Amino acid sequence: KNYLEDSTLHSIYNRLLYLSKELSSRQFHCSLHTFATLILTAGSDIYTTSEMLGHTNIHTTEIYTDVVMEKKVDAVNMLNDIF
Repeated sequence: KNYLEDSTLHSIYNRLLYLSKELSSRQFHCSLHTFATLILTAGSDIYTTSEMLGHTNIHTTEIYTDVVMEKKVDAVNMLNDIF
C-alpha cells in the first residue's frame, strides 16, 4: 500500500527542483537520494523512479533498491527483540 499519494510525491519533487538553485550540488544529491529512497519505499516502481531522477541507465537507480532492502531487513530484525 502506498502511504504517499502521487500528488505528494510530485510536490516533494518539485520542491527539490526549486530548492536546487539554493543548495550545493552535494546537498541536492543527498536530497535526491532521500527522495528516491522514500518513493521506492512507498512502492514506486524502479522505472518511474529512474525516469524522475533523470537516470539514463536503470542500474544507477538500482543502488537505491539496496537501501530499501536494508530497511526491510532491519524491520524484520526488530521482531527478534519482541520474541
